[in-house]
Amino acid sequence: MARHSRLCVVAALAIVALSGCGARPGAAGDTSPRLTATTTTTSATSTSPTSPTSPTSEAPLPSSATGGESSPPAQENRCTAGMLAGTVEPQNAAAGSRYVTLVVRNKSQQTCTLWGYGSLDLLDASKNVLPTQAERTLGPVPTLVRLRPGAAAGKILHWGVVATGDEPADGPCQPAASSINVIPPDETAPFEVDFEFGPVCDSGRIETSAYFPR
Repeated sequence: MARHSRLCVVAALAIVALSGCGARPGAAGDTSPRLTATTTTTSATSTSPTSPTSPTSEAPLPSSATGGESSPPAQENRCTAGMLAGTVEPQNAAAGSRYVTLVVRNKSQQTCTLWGYGSLDLLDASKNVLPTQAERTLGPVPTLVRLRPGAAAGKILHWGVVATGDEPADGPCQPAASSINVIPPDETAPFEVDFEFGPVCDSGRIETSAYFPR
């Protein structure tokens, strides 16, 4: 009887222990499947290339104050002296100064281009070169001008008619010019144009613009 009583007590204790263990999920020996929520954090990383931090450089524009020119565009066929003829058209005169437009026309049978200011020299009646200071100070600044046969371009000229410095005040400030040698941009040979506007004072100082379409 005593042995039977001990067996009953042991069996009862085992039943209680097993029921207690089965009440806790996740205990050892529990093989039932469970879902686990997992949160994934993704950090956004920019893969776009970064721009260099070097300062931005810009091609300088021509300055009408300094007469500077930017790099010329490619020209298929520059206008040469032999392709051009010219005239000088008077504009409204201001007190003590004169304004004219030098007009050049393509007399050839080919299309040619002008870009820039070119140059000029004042000539007297005997075709001697007079003091001339051509200064690139007037607008417009250079632009490519394409001249078809018979087409024209213009260039503004401005000068003073009042004696300056040691020039005589009671007579002509300089010898009178009767024509000008006009040298197209990027060329060396001139062509002659009539210029019947008298002396150019201040030692032949003439302000000029670049050529522009007409």
